[in-house]
Amino acid sequence: MTKRTDTTRQLGLRHRVIAACSRVALLAGLLVLAFPAMARATDIESRLDRIISSPCLKRGRVCMVVRSLKTGKTVYEKNPDILMTPASNMKIITAAVALKTLKPWYKFDTIFSYTGTRKGETIEGDLVVSGHGDPHLVSEDLWQIANEVRKRGITRITGSIILDDGYFDGELFPAGWRLSSIRRAFEAPLSALTLNFNTVTVMIYPDPSGTKPIVVVDPATPYFKLVNRMTYGNGGRKFVAIRMKPRPGGGETMEVLGRIRPGGGELIYYRAVADPSRYFGDTFKTLLSGMGVTVDGGILNAPPSRATTKLFVHSSRPLLNQVMDMNKFSNNFMAEQILKSVGAEKVSTPGTIGKGLAVAESVMAEWGITQDRYHFVDGSGLSKTNKISCSALTDVLGRLYNEFEAGPEFISSLAVMGKDGSVRQRDLGTTDMVKVKTGTLDSVSAISGYYPLKNGEVLGFSVIFNDLACYNGMAHEIQNHLLMELATLNGHVAE
Repeated sequence: MTKRTDTTRQLGLRHRVIAACSRVALLAGLLVLAFPAMARATDIESRLDRIISSPCLKRGRVCMVVRSLKTGKTVYEKNPDILMTPASNMKIITAAVALKTLKPWYKFDTIFSYTGTRKGETIEGDLVVSGHGDPHLVSEDLWQIANEVRKRGITRITGSIILDDGYFDGELFPAGWRLSSIRRAFEAPLSALTLNFNTVTVMIYPDPSGTKPIVVVDPATPYFKLVNRMTYGNGGRKFVAIRMKPRPGGGETMEVLGRIRPGGGELIYYRAVADPSRYFGDTFKTLLSGMGVTVDGGILNAPPSRATTKLFVHSSRPLLNQVMDMNKFSNNFMAEQILKSVGAEKVSTPGTIGKGLAVAESVMAEWGITQDRYHFVDGSGLSKTNKISCSALTDVLGRLYNEFEAGPEFISSLAVMGKDGSVRQRDLGTTDMVKVKTGTLDSVSAISGYYPLKNGEVLGFSVIFNDLACYNGMAHEIQNHLLMELATLNGHVAE
């Protein structure tokens, strides 16, 4: 009896223990089912934190935000609200504002008209060119424009070429730009009349049959008086210097000096011009002459003093294409031209950086992004005075992701990691189409964009490093590792 009772008690205790263990196991299973993302989130947080703890970043400042654009859930954040210098991530704002306000199909017009009268093949007056800030008018376009004049049966203009660039103000550079003395192409001046991004190409070739190298300026234009002081040298280091200074009466003198080896390859340099409108005018007049169109007068930079008759309009490619070139190759000149055009179209002429930024502020306000989260001074991000938080940038990316009218064009404008644009050599080793905008200045590196997951979700992210203690190549490697970690979230974010 006692033995039986003890056995019964033991069996009862065993059952209760088993039941209790089952309840614990069930509860644990329910907790795992209820909070799998929490465990995984903690795991990815620790991995991202570990990457960010790199010595490269210890002395600097870091912000990072990763957010599901489907659920709005924040997957990871580090200093999300501190104001950071975004470098060329500023172009995300410029692109967003332009596409939303001007619309993707907007075109930049260059208007050609004339004063006086037309008699047969002769215009007895001036040919007037009125620019509207086309950011991508290149030599091929100008050749077609000159040909269009000839196709309309015009062979002579008795007056001058009048350059009307009053659509923009006269400020050649945004505030906050620290200009170099060598006229670097990425800091080209702004103007309503442009050509080749207001830059010139200088090519240097060895000439085996000559006593010194060949120097060629493209486009061929009387705007430049070329002075070739290049020499050959088998010993010592190769060097090239390009000096440019204004010429009396207009244009510039370009002195190219240095030393190269006779058996070396070609060298190519890009430099910004000092007087964009005159550069346009001199090159245009030369092309007209090549088409058989004679211009008796000179080139004047002023609004027309008499009434004009429209001849034709040259329209640019749509804004969506312009924004794609701007973002994929991080073109500073195009960003500032587009921003001034926004100001001219949406506020008043002449277009200014300030007017464009006023429109940007109104768009940010519409999207619920307050001014304490950013400070803008230009459209390209070349100035270190620009500031924005990673959370604000991620908010903008989220807004664009859900903007039917402008969002698809913006997303398409971004460079694809390992495929094209500024990140064609930054392969993450995945098949994911990670679309980004990069930003680089001295001690600044940024990358923001979209990371698509296998389950159909898309992450919006922004990563900005300021006050770097290492070179930008190392910063890029750190950013790449951060993004590679996001691939481990496939299928788990929305749970």
